Amino acid sequence: MRIKFYILSLFLLSSVFLKAQTKEVQYGQQSWLDYLNQNRYSKQWGSWIDLQLKLAEGYYKSVYATETTLGGTYYTKNNLKMVGALTYVDQIHAGTNSYHLSEYRPWQMVQLNTESPHAKFLQWLRLEERFKQTAVHDAPSSNYDFTYRLRYYFLSQIPLTKHHYQKGSLSFVASNETYFNFGKGIVYNTFDQNRLSAGFYYYMNKDNIFQFGYTNVYQQLSAKNKFSNLDVLRLSIFNNITFKKQSKPSSF
Repeated sequence: MRIKFYILSLFLLSSVFLKAQTKEVQYGQQSWLDYLNQNRYSKQWGSWIDLQLKLAEGYYKSVYATETTLGGTYYTKNNLKMVGALTYVDQIHAGTNSYHLSEYRPWQMVQLNTESPHAKFLQWLRLEERFKQTAVHDAPSSNYDFTYRLRYYFLSQIPLTKHHYQKGSLSFVASNETYFNFGKGIVYNTFDQNRLSAGFYYYMNKDNIFQFGYTNVYQQLSAKNKFSNLDVLRLSIFNNITFKKQSKPSSF
């Protein structure tokens, strides 16, 4: 009950904050393709690998960005873990002179998985330290801006087939993630973005899941009163490998 209250309060505060402004909104379409691998080597230690490709312009016409993440996982309990990782982002800016900008993003996260007889729930709190390369006259510079970002994520998974979470089963999933920026360089966009998603999990087997769905990304840009609203089609593969049989992971 407390979790639901906090989530509802967060949505209401974000809504009030956004509606109080005169907005200029940019619309777009993207597709995100990603692969997330989690290996567990012992009762307490594992690894986190995440590879992502983002396409833009009518969902597929150009490459917008790639993200590569590598990290380590520490399991305090079977359903509670802490993750430390580094994400490298290569963002492509199209135009007369196309150029690439890099972002180095160390982050730390606490993730909790819970389960009821009829659903699974996942939530995490993540803190990011972002080193973003800046551009000067439509060209990458040697300077990097530094900011922090805090993210809260909540996902619900409801089985749709008789056999739950096994080979050939299907689940409905819905999630929301809210982002907040802070740091010296943050002036107008303390609220960064909100990602509201809905889709399906298809279990290729109990350790490999295929996800397909839709995400709406509503983001405040660094310029005052400017926002972007993206329709995103998302395809993902989640892969668990447990090398220590008695330590069954609870990752997704």
